[in-house]
Amino acid sequence: MAGRFKVPFSGLSGSYIPHFASSMIMTVPFMLTVTWLSATESAYSFRQDDYRLEIAFILTALISFGWLMSMVVGIVFDLFPITHDSEAYTHTHSNQYLLVNIIGQTLIMGGIFSNNLSLMFEMVTIGLVLLSWGLISIAWPSWKLHIDSKEKDINCGNVALVPALLIPVSVLVVLGCWIFRQKSGLLEFGYSFNVVVMMGTIALSLILAHFNRRLSWDLVKFTDFRPVVAIYLVLALVHCFSVLLYERGQVTENIANVSQSLPFLWAFISTRPIKMLRNIMGKNSKPHSTLIGQGQLYFLVVGIMSIIPEFDEGKFVNISYVTLIFSTVMLTIWGSGIYLHKDHLHQSIHSRSKLYKMLIFNFIGVTSLLMIGFKVTIFGDNTDLVYYLMRNFALFSMLAYMLIILFRDLFLSMDTWHRVPMHFERYTS
Repeated sequence: MAGRFKVPFSGLSGSYIPHFASSMIMTVPFMLTVTWLSATESAYSFRQDDYRLEIAFILTALISFGWLMSMVVGIVFDLFPITHDSEAYTHTHSNQYLLVNIIGQTLIMGGIFSNNLSLMFEMVTIGLVLLSWGLISIAWPSWKLHIDSKEKDINCGNVALVPALLIPVSVLVVLGCWIFRQKSGLLEFGYSFNVVVMMGTIALSLILAHFNRRLSWDLVKFTDFRPVVAIYLVLALVHCFSVLLYERGQVTENIANVSQSLPFLWAFISTRPIKMLRNIMGKNSKPHSTLIGQGQLYFLVVGIMSIIPEFDEGKFVNISYVTLIFSTVMLTIWGSGIYLHKDHLHQSIHSRSKLYKMLIFNFIGVTSLLMIGFKVTIFGDNTDLVYYLMRNFALFSMLAYMLIILFRDLFLSMDTWHRVPMHFERYTS
């Protein structure tokens, strides 16, 4: 490898660790916040019918702008400077994002715990502004990376455009929808934009990056990479506007539901599931991230959920959105993070854990959502409580497993951590 590729040096190598740690630490107060909303009698708790959409919007933003996005940003800061031999990113960018992100999440959760509706809305607005600022702050180095790749004729597959354009534009749209939430349909539009456009596109990009670039499976031709993502974005935007029009009484609910399923089904079909199954099943199965592979499958599950007639939403505003985040989005982001971490340990892909326990924990949480949707009430009056405990158990178990992996590999393992991850050249080939 040394003879063919220039081995780069990046002072940001390893910066994913504090971002990953921040992500997992902030998950704990998030779960406490959800528990508080479930157990209390506040004006905006889950026991009330009022402000249900607002709370769903806030909690989703906490996930997508907050603790889950921290892992995405950690991957960006660690990988991009190495794979693209660029000094666009600095420790200042990393530390600034980390600080602002934690403060923003803390303010939002503090507002929820205040048990004061007007104060909560004010603190949420401030928190969302800070979270948006943190994400916008990475737009410039990402854009600079894209420009440098063009000037130096470095092939980065325009991957830098995701944090450079998609994420900052998305957060501004979502923030604007929150600020002007009194306008009919804007809150629903921002909610769908956050989940389907931003998080869905990130998940799809990570799936393509893993199987195409990291593993060189060529599920999608390089020339088709951008069209696949572009078509998904168009379908996702169509859905968002159909939601807006539905809330204003200009289209039917069926149109909104069908438009919701289209980007998810396209994401599943466009990533060549048949070809993927041939690579992961049988005696000649190839090593890969089982989390990311399962995340790809869940695109199909969520797409079908979106078009099932009379599918019960339970206490959720949109149970398909919740399922997408809990399954596809979380599995692809965490799977990408773990795979990058193992690359830094230079652990052979043939000896890496399949992480079946993580898949089982995740499946328990997804099952609770499916049972809500299909109105399964075998637990009688305790049904809602059982489903809540299933989801909490699933998330806490996945979180604990992630912490165990990092602690074991960084402090108890005999493997050497390397500044340059193995096979980094595949991202630039």
